[in-house]
Amino acid sequence: MATTRRDRTFTVQILDPLDSPSSSRTRRRIYLNPDVLKNTRIQSGEPLLILNDKDQEFLSIGVAWPLPDLPLEVTAISTAHVLSAKIDTNGEARLIQLSDGNASRYISSPRNPPFAHSVVLLDHSVSPLEQKRDNKRNSWISNYVKELLVGFKYTFEGQRIQFTYEGHPMDLTVAHVSANPSTEETSQLDAEFAAMKISPVKSVGIVTWDTKIYIRRPPQAKETIKDRPNVDVEKHSDGYSTVGGLEKQITQIRDLIDMPLTRPDLFRHFGLKPPKGLLLYGPPGTGKTHLARAIVASTRASVVTVNGSELSGAYHGETEERLRNIFAEARRRSPCIVVLDEVDALCPRREEGGGSEVEKRVVATLLTIMDGMGESKGEEQEERVVVIATTNRPNAIDPALRRPGRFDREIEIGIPDARARFSILKVLLSKSPHNIPDGILHSIANRAHGYVGADLSAVVREAGTVAIKRFVTLHQEPSRVHDTKDALLTTDDLLTGLSAVQPSAMREVYVEVPAVRWEDIGGQAKVQQKLRECIEWPLKHPESFARLGVRPPKGILLFGPPGCSKTLTARALATESGLNFIAVKGPELLNKYVGESERAVREIFRKARAASPSIVFFDEIDALSTSRSDNGGNSKHEGVLTTLLNEMDGVQELVGVVVVAATNRPDVIDSALMRPGRLDRILYVGPPDYEGRVEILRIRMRGMAVASDVDVEELARLTEGCSGAELTALCQDAALLTMKTDINAASVPQSAFVSAAASVRRQITPDILAHFQRWRDTSGLTSA
Repeated sequence: MATTRRDRTFTVQILDPLDSPSSSRTRRRIYLNPDVLKNTRIQSGEPLLILNDKDQEFLSIGVAWPLPDLPLEVTAISTAHVLSAKIDTNGEARLIQLSDGNASRYISSPRNPPFAHSVVLLDHSVSPLEQKRDNKRNSWISNYVKELLVGFKYTFEGQRIQFTYEGHPMDLTVAHVSANPSTEETSQLDAEFAAMKISPVKSVGIVTWDTKIYIRRPPQAKETIKDRPNVDVEKHSDGYSTVGGLEKQITQIRDLIDMPLTRPDLFRHFGLKPPKGLLLYGPPGTGKTHLARAIVASTRASVVTVNGSELSGAYHGETEERLRNIFAEARRRSPCIVVLDEVDALCPRREEGGGSEVEKRVVATLLTIMDGMGESKGEEQEERVVVIATTNRPNAIDPALRRPGRFDREIEIGIPDARARFSILKVLLSKSPHNIPDGILHSIANRAHGYVGADLSAVVREAGTVAIKRFVTLHQEPSRVHDTKDALLTTDDLLTGLSAVQPSAMREVYVEVPAVRWEDIGGQAKVQQKLRECIEWPLKHPESFARLGVRPPKGILLFGPPGCSKTLTARALATESGLNFIAVKGPELLNKYVGESERAVREIFRKARAASPSIVFFDEIDALSTSRSDNGGNSKHEGVLTTLLNEMDGVQELVGVVVVAATNRPDVIDSALMRPGRLDRILYVGPPDYEGRVEILRIRMRGMAVASDVDVEELARLTEGCSGAELTALCQDAALLTMKTDINAASVPQSAFVSAAASVRRQITPDILAHFQRWRDTSGLTSA
């Protein structure tokens, strides 16, 4: 063998220095005869790769060092190199310079290894030290390991480190080397997946005193789930088992992600290119990031998580370079999943001057990278990298990313329905001891309209806090505090948590509606019955509507004179139905800036769809929907009306949302709004009749101290033509008259009610009633 070859095989001789951190500089050396260094032009201190000549998958890295009197065909290395490269005693090893082009087949960035930001090591030690290890002791061990690695200088995945600490043998393996800033949790996750596979190209880095060291037990050591009673081992081995309410989305993801990563041979067989990217979008808290983690856990692939803050660089081109390095590492660790969290912040829209110059360059870089993904040079070097991006603002992402070949599929993670909420609650409660039957849980899920997964998690946490407080209160004796067998989460705890957490889907439009019941409204029995038919029947009897082919009404118009309980009826409807209630006052939507009023209307209906089933109540809707024919089509609010018409019955169907509107001027409302398919039911809410007035007076007098001589029937006869609001004002005036006569009066007498009835100001005149009657007769609409 010619001595001028730089890539050559040597017989290994073990030369071990002392076992101490200070000796690690010596342990990293690869001793060669000075003549060999001279003939091969290898400089002293130059980094070399040590390859197991039998199985070139195992390697180590050291620095060349001269040793006189050493045979030409012999290299002397430490036990640390022998362990990492898995070389047998008196075996052979092949040496390669890092500057050699062949080195890139075994390690990443051989010509210019980066500084390591973090190193994760798996602790395979089996010793008594593990039983008594605490946080302080872990810190000491981490510092000791850092000192060793700084001495080695070069660290790499698969590097084996053995030493003795406090008389106990320690056995560690480097599982992950990262040059990018990452959290401890991400590093741990990366380490666990790296430990489950053997990568042909290993990551290498230079360890400094700023490098973060994380020591973890290997995944096998954490699998103690078999020892836990009443736990299904197979169920917990699937990453998707921790996700509730997304069965449909998971089915799509399995076809799109799992199959290309686990069976690439089938795609090659059919001549297909596997998908490159997946975009998960939806409102905050619906489980997008959680689902992405579940995908990683299910596929057992490597994972690289990217956040915008980690990529930002102070120098020109530094951000783009970091992005390229991340994807280079993903290719090296193939099969790998790259998770781009909050991708809208990383890749905003570039048109119309949006985004800075740096953001535009990042977008262009990501487009180029994704276009180059999957370009294989043969089956052995095929790259299996999939990008999963999450966002709650999909329209803010640059459109160039949202096409096949980049993000091949977009999956919406929306507001969960009742069935999905039940599934989420089942998953959340699976880890908590409770006595809540499935029937009760179904009922709670049906009530939790607008609650996303994060909200339900907060509900369970609040319920658990209530249960803990109750347990601590009942077990004050120190001897019983530790006995937690009877500590259970109950239905009342969950209901308490539900009332304490506000649904995210309704947070921006939530209205605290006073609790008004049907029994609190008198004289409108017919209107109440019609509203029940329109709102409650579709919810309680959906099978009947489906069987008979009937579509629930989309809108209801309540019209009538002022003070006849139109708004109060809407409040009672919100309370009794249990639906999400969005109250909109017509004038508050109007904005002087062009397009803002229309945008406000679209936003209200978007939130209503997201929080369905829901009720949108427009009070004084005549302010928004003035007839276009009366002013020649030049209404300044015509755009608002057009938007309202399109939202109620346009190209996009309104599903799960009922519109309830109230007005005392139906004659000025545009006729297009009151056709079937928009405001289907027109309900007249007029002044109460005699029986209605009796009912209203009795309801109002419930909260009053009235004398025994009060004759409600007589008062009802005296108040002919009064509205409900005027009857309420009558009771108020009677009480004030009583207080004026005697501030210490025990009750309100009949005489005070009669005096108030005589002076009550009636706003509903016969002319007003005749006006409503003429409109009903001439409008061509049949009011229910």
